[in-house]
Amino acid sequence: MIRRSMIREPAGAPPVNAEICFEDGVPLIPNVTPVIILSGSDYDMGYQYSQQLAQTFGLWLLEGMVHGKFTTEEVAALKAYQWYMRQYTPEMIDMFKGMADGATHAGVHLSYKEVLAHLVGTDLYPDAPPGSEHEKLSPVAPGGCSGFAAWGSTTTDGRLICAGSKDAKFAFLATVVVFPEKGNNFVFSTWTAGFALSTWGTGLSAHPAMNNKGLAFPHHGATRRISGKPTDERRYGVDRHLAVLHTLRFAGDANEAKDMMLAYPSGDGAIGGFWADIHGNAFVIESRENPTAIRRPGDYGERDFIYATNNAIHKDLGNRLNPPPEGNAYIPHGGWVGTGDTICSVPRNLEMWNMLNYYRGHVDLEFVKMMWRFPGKPPAYPTLEEADAAYYANKGEGWGQQICNAANALVGIAVPDDGDEGLYYVCTWGAARAAYPFNPGDHYYGIAPTHSFYQLKLDSSPAGVTSAAKNRAQYDLYYANTELRKLNYPDAAYAPLDEIFNRATTEWIKGDYYDGLASKTTGNDSICNWGKATRAFTRCQALARKVYNALVPPPSKPEDLGLKPEEY
Repeated sequence: MIRRSMIREPAGAPPVNAEICFEDGVPLIPNVTPVIILSGSDYDMGYQYSQQLAQTFGLWLLEGMVHGKFTTEEVAALKAYQWYMRQYTPEMIDMFKGMADGATHAGVHLSYKEVLAHLVGTDLYPDAPPGSEHEKLSPVAPGGCSGFAAWGSTTTDGRLICAGSKDAKFAFLATVVVFPEKGNNFVFSTWTAGFALSTWGTGLSAHPAMNNKGLAFPHHGATRRISGKPTDERRYGVDRHLAVLHTLRFAGDANEAKDMMLAYPSGDGAIGGFWADIHGNAFVIESRENPTAIRRPGDYGERDFIYATNNAIHKDLGNRLNPPPEGNAYIPHGGWVGTGDTICSVPRNLEMWNMLNYYRGHVDLEFVKMMWRFPGKPPAYPTLEEADAAYYANKGEGWGQQICNAANALVGIAVPDDGDEGLYYVCTWGAARAAYPFNPGDHYYGIAPTHSFYQLKLDSSPAGVTSAAKNRAQYDLYYANTELRKLNYPDAAYAPLDEIFNRATTEWIKGDYYDGLASKTTGNDSICNWGKATRAFTRCQALARKVYNALVPPPSKPEDLGLKPEEY
């Protein structure tokens, strides 16, 4: 039985009643990605982040950052990393200090050094910058993804719409809305590694993401795979994840983002990514050097759209691949195919090319959702065991790989705006009720999935985000209730759907309670209450949409939208 459980906390710490469910003491990944809201100074935002991690997931997650005593070599490495942070992403220093204090006050005694080590690592390289040995570190505190962007002639209204999915083992994700004192407001969805939530970016960075200047980061691009250096060639530099978050906060458009990303010293060579803005600027930095390769719309036939998965599409990058070029082939619109990630990248690239090219002028929010509900076919083998065994030897032959697959941990859609009208949609564990394996072993199954999207508005304030989520939830309840009451007690579907609807209603009432509480509290307490309220309202939205979609199935192929399929 799935049940909500009180976390066991250290003696003397205030108890934290985590929002997620536990089974026999094991934390279970929630079926709706939680929303975390941050606002204020860099220190305050770090403090709020740790506090909301504890409130949402429990202290076990923060305990994953505990390191203990650092060696002399590890301290030297942290000083070198902090030196680069101070030069290029200085806001992160105060943010990490706030995270340490927020965790400590929640019941997990963390130091600034432990937060820093968790986020940038402690690898020791021989190129520590001169002067880094004099850096002062704060003492212990007291006590496989797909994405695209489309605009102009490709979308129904000419507006930019971006989407990206995280394809990996399901993990503890979060969607974070940030209101800094200086810089742009922005929203992003985290990545995770193991049992530790990626705080400010462990893993494949923060995607999709957008800010309130109309700039979006749909996907990490191929940069990490193609441009990344082997481990023995890495050096100190700016952490690529912190670079993305700094750029979202301070860049006004995609061109400015490109200049910033190329200017950061990259210790692992993987800083770059996929950027687009509402003015029609877009690019994917596939390689920073040897050679520099930046792919732009139109380079390979795209008109008002661009896409990326995990392989190189730029033709100049054949010599950067492993195995060498003679072991690879170039597929028009699909890119380079050889081994590893490239096998599943090419069919996903071709799907996005076909959808965006042949349905030009029809791409809108419902079309994009449909793309992630449009499954391929199961592997064409008698058993999955045989398909797995043949996958690499036959380079994926017989596998109908799509961007919609059984490894979609999160699907995000961004409709950016230069102002306070940007919309951000999140679906946990995939939008399709039926999806097939991504790669051998890469198929995962969530608990009570909703297969539905919730909506956030990147408003001008935390209160505005909560209010917009509340309004959307109330509309979703209305539409779900209207369809549900067409059934009656003898109908087999009535009782289970009514139970889900009641759960959605319960979440709305919880959200309304915390929304009211936020207006009566101040400072960090108000921000955390708005976070609790927004998490409840977005859970309400996703559950209500699940009821509605069960009775009014959403489009899962172009024909469902009245579009002719013959060209695809």
